[in-house]
Amino acid sequence: MNLQMLNKKKMIRKLLILILILISSQTFAKVGTNADFWILSQNEYTNRILKGKDVILRRYIAVPGIDPKYKNIFETIDEKALLAKFSFMLKKNKSSLIEKYISNCDNTLDINNLIKGLYYFSKNQYSQAIAYLEKFGDEEYVFLKLLLIADCNYELLQDKKNYKSILGVYQIALDNTNNEQNTSIINNRIKYIKYH
Repeated sequence: MNLQMLNKKKMIRKLLILILILISSQTFAKVGTNADFWILSQNEYTNRILKGKDVILRRYIAVPGIDPKYKNIFETIDEKALLAKFSFMLKKNKSSLIEKYISNCDNTLDINNLIKGLYYFSKNQYSQAIAYLEKFGDEEYVFLKLLLIADCNYELLQDKKNYKSILGVYQIALDNTNNEQNTSIINNRIKYIKYH
């Protein structure tokens, strides 16, 4: 009787752990609430490659930097810093602060078009993401912008098997970079959509 009770407690404990894992995997998606993409810094992406970790089976969005000191985002006007802080908030799914920032951000700063593009991308609202990304004009982030637009167009496809029309959109992103890491990201993205 005592052994049976002990086994029952162990079974309940395992079941609770499994439920917690399932809940947290849905709650803590890698790009906001979009569980199909993972956001990381360019350095983190390079380190994954150097360590031999898979970069093909996951679709990564590599941003220049991720700043864990995100709480002062409302006092920040430097565009690089804003993107880094917002990227951290997306990575950690700080949803209430993300929503507050999107509602109150300075719309005169061009970077906020990219940030809003990332935001709507994170919400799986791809048409809205494209609308903001197309408004963004900073040449420094042209590859990131074009990659996100290509990803949005792929996600908007009704039939993912008909991906060939999207390859040209990824090619536009590839044509706008000579960076080895960006080329790797595009090549891996194309492999993903072809074989997934």
